[in-house]
Amino acid sequence: MSPTIEELRGRIVELGPWYQNIELADGAWTKDLDGTSDIFAGEDIPGPLWRLIERDLPPDLSGHRVLDIGCNAGYMSFAAKRMGADHVLGIDSNLGATRSFVDQAEFCRSVLELDVEFREQSFFDLEAPEQFTLVLFCGVLYHLEDYATALDKVASFTVPNGSIVIETAIEPITLTFPGDAAYHGDTSTFFVPSVPVLTELVRERGLRIEVVRDIGTRCVVHARKVAPTG
Repeated sequence: MSPTIEELRGRIVELGPWYQNIELADGAWTKDLDGTSDIFAGEDIPGPLWRLIERDLPPDLSGHRVLDIGCNAGYMSFAAKRMGADHVLGIDSNLGATRSFVDQAEFCRSVLELDVEFREQSFFDLEAPEQFTLVLFCGVLYHLEDYATALDKVASFTVPNGSIVIETAIEPITLTFPGDAAYHGDTSTFFVPSVPVLTELVRERGLRIEVVRDIGTRCVVHARKVAPTG
């Protein structure tokens, strides 16, 4: 028997605070946009961002294997599955979290009844038996000190000619935050690139850039892993 709205809301509170706003049923969202208890309270994350990313994706992901790195509560993983993806894997290391993002994602999966796999781990430790045709790497890059190796790792998960979506915070001039230095209060941020530095870094890792969307404080890059020649 499906849980009541009251039961859903009770479990949502137990698993809070939430960063992602996911609709679980009519009248039941994971965030209270009028409240103050959630992460970035009042902000509808990541719905507007996903709609921007979705513009440059195939409308039908049938036949695709999708990896969602830094999946948080699973919003983009669920969206990819609803677009027809054959297999979706979401992973998150819970960096800086007071609640497990993967616990949140698994709760949402059970309510939404979507066949999505979630794992709680660093993507650096991921050993995928098969490569993916689409890798989502959103909201992760600027938290990493070794960002170049991170992009190499992301590319290693991707089939030749496969797609990679990179989304990150940006600044007009590239900033770094060593030690306990904070970016807008976030001490887990290490590297906030400018758009030219970001795109050059992506190209240096052997990826072909297809779309760049600069949205002010954030940037979305759609890239493709170049297939070997010969």
